[in-house]
Amino acid sequence: MANTANAAAIRHDIATLLRPPRRVRVSEAVAESMYVVHGNGTKTLWKPDKTPYMIEPMDCMGSRKYDAVIFVGPARTGKTIGLVDGFICYKIINDPGDGLVVQITEAKAAEYSKKRLRRSFNASPEITKRLSPRGHDNNVHDIIFRAGNMLAIKHPSKNVFASSDYQFVLLTDYDRMTENVGGEGSGWVLASKRTQTFGSTGMTLVESSPGRPVLDADWQQPDDEPHRAPPTTGILDLYNQGDRRRLYWQCPESGCRRWFQPIQENFSMTSGCVFCPHCAVEVDQRVKRELNQRGRWVPEGCELTLEGELIGTPRETRIASFWMEGPAASDQTWQSLVSKLRAAEETFQATGNQKDLQSVTNVDWGRPYVNRTPGEKRSGQRLKDRGEAYQHRTVPHGVRFLTAAVDVQGGKNRRFVVQVHGWGPNRETWLVDRFNIKEDRGPDGDQPPRQINPMTQPEDWDLLTRDVLKRTYKLGDGSGRRMPILAMGVDTGGEGKGTESVTSQAYEYHRRLRAGGDGLQGRVYLLKGGSSKTNSRIRKTEPDNTKRKSRSSGARGDVPLYLLGTDLLKDTVAAMIDREQPGAGYMHTPDWLGMWWFDELTYEVRDPATGKWARPGSKPNEAFDLFVYNLAIFILLGGEKINWQAPPTWADHWDANLLLSAPTTGTEASQPTPQAQPAPQARRRRRVVKPRI
Repeated sequence: MANTANAAAIRHDIATLLRPPRRVRVSEAVAESMYVVHGNGTKTLWKPDKTPYMIEPMDCMGSRKYDAVIFVGPARTGKTIGLVDGFICYKIINDPGDGLVVQITEAKAAEYSKKRLRRSFNASPEITKRLSPRGHDNNVHDIIFRAGNMLAIKHPSKNVFASSDYQFVLLTDYDRMTENVGGEGSGWVLASKRTQTFGSTGMTLVESSPGRPVLDADWQQPDDEPHRAPPTTGILDLYNQGDRRRLYWQCPESGCRRWFQPIQENFSMTSGCVFCPHCAVEVDQRVKRELNQRGRWVPEGCELTLEGELIGTPRETRIASFWMEGPAASDQTWQSLVSKLRAAEETFQATGNQKDLQSVTNVDWGRPYVNRTPGEKRSGQRLKDRGEAYQHRTVPHGVRFLTAAVDVQGGKNRRFVVQVHGWGPNRETWLVDRFNIKEDRGPDGDQPPRQINPMTQPEDWDLLTRDVLKRTYKLGDGSGRRMPILAMGVDTGGEGKGTESVTSQAYEYHRRLRAGGDGLQGRVYLLKGGSSKTNSRIRKTEPDNTKRKSRSSGARGDVPLYLLGTDLLKDTVAAMIDREQPGAGYMHTPDWLGMWWFDELTYEVRDPATGKWARPGSKPNEAFDLFVYNLAIFILLGGEKINWQAPPTWADHWDANLLLSAPTTGTEASQPTPQAQPAPQARRRRRVVKPRI
């Protein structure tokens, strides 16, 4: 029997039509009435405390202050449930109006309608009773309600956006949509036109993870626009048009309490934890939910006081734009972020295919991707322009210990190329010195110069002990105290054959140090670039070629050699170079370095076809290689595992560092090694400088 109207039903429907919009926040209304259906069939009311960062974007969608809301975020943030499902629920119950949801394809639109919306509607009594009772009013792509409002679930096409007006339009997964819908323009342009008829009550939502490549690989973050996204198309371009809100956490350390962003720059890949860039304290993932609940959205032009007060002047715009990254996502673990990125990086290294790397960067981390193309080169001038004013051969504040790396050149331009780095907490580094050893003028520098030849003259290698390993540097506090080189790495690859080769001379040098009986060999690491396909950053070996007639490098199984995964280490160094803000993983450079050094640092490029770093021509790249060697020494010393709240004495603050020597006279090159200092401090230093591998 056909359904027939009765007086009670007619009165109810008329009352619903005449009821004014209920003035309530979107997030509050959704928490009261929308049920989320889980994969196992159970249902629960939407809880704002699980994804508290969604409350403000949702409430902006119900505000007449804004015409549009742009939300950029990774997967598993709850953005679709809150912004799309939630807003639809809010509109149906509290403020009926025609709406349009646009999925990337027709199949996705049908799937969303059947799996998400239909299940949510059936589970929510307040929505169910508002559905039209006429069966033909409801299908996969069009749903009509008792109040007469309609919800369309479509895919991007010219016909979908043509002529019809909607009070709200919701665009999902925007960066995977076609950029030009039917030759009429972008989905954003077409959607925003459909809501103009409704004035301040119209709303356009665009949500997506980034998916469009960065257009300028050399783009730099403007100092006066710290929230600006890199130049790209798609949703990040829309984000830049809005008020540019970024999510901030407050440091849980009682002595800090400063606000910072949970983003990749403040994430340690080694420990798999977010850290505060102000005090370097690492955050336990178990407190992520608590930090999210206390987190704040900060628009560009504003900042938060320690008490959480928002001060400043935000951008004037009718677009509320939000951007958060993977570390803050409620259903994303930090371990998963690390493992996925490492796996994608390994795939790229093995195959040159960067699709997985781009997908993980976009979808899991919520960041735009910079294509790694042949010939891609960093700007040496940009790095030089940010040089800092600290003195040559002086240890800047923040440095806890020094390492030195030596590149051995045995050709026509025979020399040792030495680069000294200072290291602070969480891999922050300072360039302290760079020099060449081309000749020997004696211990006091008063003898006639003698040209060195590292391939054939063993005595030349002893210069590394005198002029590098025993070198000390004055501290930048004016106290006259000096800091020694904690460890030295030496590249063993080079010219020559047999006993007259760089490799053979390096082995003999290490044996002489060991025979000296003063433990100096424990501070010297022989390095060699390993296979580009290795999965290990550093692998210890003891090569033995005594049984191979074709090999005569002097390897007899008695000298440790460290094989480097150079491409992996160079990736890390490149990331350190690219960091823009001082803190963990940042490279400080002095203003006294010439442009030649920065050219060396940025000359190599990585070819995605091979996954290898290489020089595009014949210009030098020693600064880059020596940075890699210094990083390897930092890792071998256990620098990545140091608890910086309770570091070993050789990595402690200056007033507690046992390796520092009292003010002395004489040249830097002739300063005594820690082992030569008077007892008892000398004996204590001798023990702590010997890293255990």
